[in-house]
Amino acid sequence: MDTIPRFKKIEVLSLGIVLPVLLSGYTVLLLLNSEAVFWGRSSTVIYQGDSAFFVSLLWFGVSGLLAGHFWLRHLRLLRPSRHRVLMWASLILVLVGLASAISLV
Repeated sequence: MDTIPRFKKIEVLSLGIVLPVLLSGYTVLLLLNSEAVFWGRSSTVIYQGDSAFFVSLLWFGVSGLLAGHFWLRHLRLLRPSRHRVLMWASLILVLVGLASAISLV
């Protein structure tokens, strides 16, 4: 951890840990009420019921990508093959969530 520059430590803390935890927490909070939010270009769409669970996959995937890119990559906590699997799984979650958000409107 001492070999990482200070600005990267701040980047790891803010974009790799705090932001994914807040985004996942907000998504779980909405899912407890069977809701999910999709922020588009100029509008906000709130999904309810079963479609909320599919749309929430988008935000869980984004959280995984942020954590994997900013936190796990810099600190090298996982082997490269496991890191790659995590990033692909997060990307698939993002694609499934985005496709369901677009098709369910």
